[in-house]
Parts: sequence; structure tokens; C-alpha cells
Amino acid sequence: MHTADWLIVASYLLLSLGIGLYFTRRAGSSISEFFLSGRNLPWWLAGTSMVATSFSADTPLYVTGLVRTKGIYENWQWWCFIFSGMLSVFFFSRLWRRLGVFTDVELIKLRYSGKEAGFLRGFKALYFSLLIHTIIKAQIVLAMAKIMDVATGWGKWESILVASSVTIAYSTMSGYWGVVTTDFFQFIIAMIGAIVLAFAASGRAGGIAHIEKVLPAHTLQFFPSPGEAAFMAFLGYIALSWWSKYSSDGGGIIVQRMASSKTEKQSFAATLYFNIVTFALRTWPWVIAALASLVLYPAMKDHEAVYPRMMMDLLPTGLKGLMLASFFAAFMGSLSTYLNLSSAYFINDFYRPFVKPHATERHLLLVSRLATLVLAGVTAYVTYNVSSIVGVFKFLIAFGSGTGLVYIMRWFWWRINAWSEIAAMAASTLFSAVAYEYPALAGSAYYVKLAFIIGASTLVWVIVTFLTRPVQMERLIDFYKRTNPGGPGWRRVRETMPGPIAKTDLTGPLAQWLYGCVFLVALTLGTGKLLLGFYLSGSALMLIAAASGWMLWRWIARPEPAVIPVQEEE
Repeated sequence: MHTADWLIVASYLLLSLGIGLYFTRRAGSSISEFFLSGRNLPWWLAGTSMVATSFSADTPLYVTGLVRTKGIYENWQWWCFIFSGMLSVFFFSRLWRRLGVFTDVELIKLRYSGKEAGFLRGFKALYFSLLIHTIIKAQIVLAMAKIMDVATGWGKWESILVASSVTIAYSTMSGYWGVVTTDFFQFIIAMIGAIVLAFAASGRAGGIAHIEKVLPAHTLQFFPSPGEAAFMAFLGYIALSWWSKYSSDGGGIIVQRMASSKTEKQSFAATLYFNIVTFALRTWPWVIAALASLVLYPAMKDHEAVYPRMMMDLLPTGLKGLMLASFFAAFMGSLSTYLNLSSAYFINDFYRPFVKPHATERHLLLVSRLATLVLAGVTAYVTYNVSSIVGVFKFLIAFGSGTGLVYIMRWFWWRINAWSEIAAMAASTLFSAVAYEYPALAGSAYYVKLAFIIGASTLVWVIVTFLTRPVQMERLIDFYKRTNPGGPGWRRVRETMPGPIAKTDLTGPLAQWLYGCVFLVALTLGTGKLLLGFYLSGSALMLIAAASGWMLWRWIARPEPAVIPVQEEE
């Protein structure tokens, strides 16, 4: 790193701080402004913020590790979330916006009744803010610490402190306004850096054609061959992972941006834009750089550290600084979001309802900023004690995999209650510990652990659901009127409601989801095939994407269905 490189990095950090200072007064006007930007975000800003948040400094390192150890097909470990992403687009983007919550945890207050609902809301707020989000933030900070170690030679503590300080400063000052505004610039810088390194790495490795000649054929496969152990893992990803994850109905980060969008249509557009950019665009600069790294650094053992090593070795002065700034951008976009949302959980779903229900806005804003600082300190401590990004990612998927189905079903089946969620969370935690610690399971394949956790947890929460009392009918009616989720699972509730009742037909959204999945899978894989020179298969996939996209557009362009009286349901 030369002086010019450090000046570029410093300029970017100062820009981020400047944005934080600019929005400090606006963010400090109310809790709604601090956590949701007054629910006034346009779709392009909300969608870009979704992309920037999911594009962290750990993501290219994670993808590099997958490609170097298994091959391109191992990206199905996260490509499988295309299916849940399309669920968010065609089902949950509208539902969450209609509900009008501050956080996804606030749904508990509007969906369930009884003391168990209050307990679940408070527990879940602490569960996510102190446990789940801390693991995610540790994964993000660990990646940046690895990058700083390669770029500067700093130790882990120095890297953690330097990489986090600016992010903590503007997140604390400007809240959500600072987060989403910096996200917009951070995404642009991060994508430029990824593309620059992909070009530099592939050029140094002799070009795409040479890379393909040198590497084993299986490394370039988009799907593992049937009969291989990797094929069973692939089936596990596409059959189990996407719907079983704790964020199966959107997840807190995405829900926060849905809830802060101006309208339902803006929320829908933001979520669709996010999924297209996330899978079809972001994937390939990282994959190309990872393939080139196998030619350039075949013997390097720390696969996750290869990506920053290429930055230091291959880029000239100036571009090196831009690339490090892009890492900071990706890192800060994700960390600031998780700090803000963790604080929102703590304040909105624990502190305000259970500790100080009559607190003033000024008091809540002060506690929000203090909570951000404390949660950042907890993250720093955890980060110092973990070492593998891919390992953290896979554990996190498995850890929450017993809860995903109940989070989907609570929108479409009236019988789900607070005890269902409590049982799912407890069972998922218990069976995750068994899967990773019990000798008979600890050494088994990842998909076996996943199937065990999901199956056992689902059995537990279904039994608990039927053994406990249903939610009060008044609460269910109010929730249905707010969201109009539709489907046969609400028939019992609709029958108790007088007069014409809005009943959404789920056939349309299901067809849209199917077309959306085909469209995005074909677009993602077709883009990669064309970039890697597989023109025939790439063109075929792009034709499938075009056809399914056209059918999808026809569905989306249809007028909204009229209100259907409940009497016509028979």
C-alpha cells in the first residue's frame, strides 16, 4: 500500500463520516426516522440497500473458498436462496408492508395473543440482537480482519478496531438514514472493485480460455455429477436450506427495507431488484476471480485469504487503494445495517415494551445509540474467537433451520401460535447442538445434519401447536384484516367475519413465484455460462430467462383482483 492508496481509502472513510454527520439531526428527530427513515424510501434506494447489506467483505472471501475447495457448483450453498428470495418478492414484500411493523419481531404482538406472545417477543428480540446477529456480524468483521491482515500486516485486534470504528460512528450518529444512503455509494464502489479484480486476476492467469484448459473439469461444473457425494449436498441445499432458514419469510434486514418503502408496490419492486442483482450480477466477478486464483495460487492453504492476496499482488497503486476502499464499502454496508437492526430489536421489542413503556423519544434515541455501541463491543469479542467464514455461514444456516417452516406457515395457517415459534426455536437450538456435538452425527455430512435438525424440530413444533390453545379469534381477525394473506389456511377465521371479506387467491402468487424462480435461475446460470465462454448452453439459458421473464411480466401487469365475498368460498 502506497500513500496514494491510503489517500483513496481515507477519502472514502471521510465521505462516510460526512454522510453520517449530515443525517444526524434528521435521524435524531424520532425513533421512526432513526430506524425506518420515516417509511419514505423509494424502491431503488431500498433495493440497493438490500443488495449492499448482503454484499459484505466476507462474501467474496466466502465464494472464493467455495470455488477453490469444491468448484462453481458449490455456490448452490447460497444460490438455493433464489427460491426463498422469490417468496419474499411475490408473497412477503406486500404482506410485511401492509403490516406496518418496525421490525419483523413486532409481528408477534400483532399475530399472537396471551402472555406467551409477550415472552416470545422479548426473548426473540434478545435472541436476534445478542446471538444470531452477533454471529453474523462476527463473520463480517472476521473477513475484514483477514483482509487487513493481508493488506497491512495488522493483528486481529488492530484490524477489528480500525475496520469497525468509522462504521460504528456514522451508524450511531445517523441511524437508518446514514445506513441506506451510504449503502448506495458503498454498493457502487464495492461492485467496481470486484469487477476490477476479476479482470486483473483473469488477465494475469492467461484469460478465461486458458483457465478452463488448466483447471479440472469438475471445477467448472454448474451442477455436481449424480452419484458423487457433492450431489447429495446439492440436493440438500435446494430441497431443505432455502425454506428452513430462520429468514425464510424475508428476514429482519430485508423486512426493515420493505417496511421503510413508500408503498406496497415500491416494496415489491425493491425486493425483486435486490434478488436479480444479488444472484445474476454479483456472483460472477467473484467466481471468475476465484477460478483465476486456482491458477495463480494453487498451493495456498487459507482459501478465504486468497482474494485479498490477489488485490495486493495484482493491482497497481491507485487501484489497490480503490479495491481496499471497496472492501471497506462492502464491510461497512453490512455491519452498519446489522448494528442498526440489532439496536432496533433491543429498543422496539424489548426495552420499550418491557423495561420502559412510557419512555420519551429523546430517551429512546439515547438508549438506541448506547445499544449500538454495546452490541458492537460484543461483536468484537466474538470475532476474536472465530476463524472460518464458511464454517460460520454453514453453522448459522443449520442453527436456525428448524424455525423456517413455522415462520412461513404463521402467515398462511391460523392455527400457528406463539408456542409454535417457541417450540421451534428451542428445538432448533437443542437439535443443532446434538447434530454438531453428538459423536454419531458430528462426523456426518452437512445435509444429514440439516435434515435431522429440520425433521426433529418440525415434529416438535407441530405437536406443541396442537397441544396448546389457539390464538384469540379477535387477534386473528385483526391480523387478517391488516394483511389479507389469503389461502385455505384462514378459512376458519374468514367464516367468523361478517360481510364481504377480502380473500386473496394464492394461485397467482404461486405461479409468479414459479416463473420468478425459473427466470432468476436461468438468468444467473446463463450469465455465467456466457462469461465463461459456454455460448450454446448460455444462450439457451438466456432464452429460458427471456421466456419466463415475459410470462412473469404478464402476471405482474394484471390488475389487482377484486374483493371476493367470503360467502362465495363454498
